[in-house]
Amino acid sequence: MGAYTSRISFRTKRSGRSLILGLTTTRNLDDEAVMAVATRVAPADGHEWDGEFRRPIACPDHYHHFMPPNMPLCPVYDVAHVALCNHTWKTICKAGTPKMKEYHKEGIVLFYDEFFHRLFQRDPGFNEVFPGIRKRIEVLIKAMKFLLNDSGVPELQVRDRCRNLGYRHKSIPLVRPHHFATYASTFVEVAMFWLDTEATPNVGEAWSNVIGYNLKCILQAYLPGLVDEGGWNQNVVPSPRLPDKPLQRKGSATKMKDVR
Repeated sequence: MGAYTSRISFRTKRSGRSLILGLTTTRNLDDEAVMAVATRVAPADGHEWDGEFRRPIACPDHYHHFMPPNMPLCPVYDVAHVALCNHTWKTICKAGTPKMKEYHKEGIVLFYDEFFHRLFQRDPGFNEVFPGIRKRIEVLIKAMKFLLNDSGVPELQVRDRCRNLGYRHKSIPLVRPHHFATYASTFVEVAMFWLDTEATPNVGEAWSNVIGYNLKCILQAYLPGLVDEGGWNQNVVPSPRLPDKPLQRKGSATKMKDVR
């Protein structure tokens, strides 16, 4: 996904913010704001996601094109994967890994800070999609509750829930097809970063398939009518080339004499 600079590699945060290295226990204003919003996020926002999805879905060429390159192209749904993701997400929220314990901060604060730092590095356009702390943390927590509530749910129900959510995203301003892959792959990357020694191959496989399967179903419902295949093969659309003008034959400068 390109080069990045980890948030914790900075000696200081941006202007006006406390040291992140030095293992300080002082909570800054951003930490307080994140926790204040996190504790108030409801598990659902009133939309009915469980209804049967009966709208058109994107063809495989389209949704495969917008899947993250570091995730399975054909992810599978497995309740064991969901259970493992639930377990490791609780570890992150409790700041239960040695790497997280060093910072004496809430797990969700550390995850939020690192996640959005990397996300904005990769695509500054996300600053417009998520203009403030409240919106960012609300979307992050609601996404996790949506994903991890799938434990024990039949696959067809998960599929319809994700497709209904994907269709809902059509009405959200500023969201673009490529945003989904960037958001999803960055999430898995940061989860593995904070899990550290607990980020085993099995854990990576579980997260990649759970998020990948949900993302595939979301894209299937989101993409119809929004795909421009003309922009897939180039970053710049060249100006149309004008046809070459036909060569005009000039009259001969030599006059032939009439020898009759």
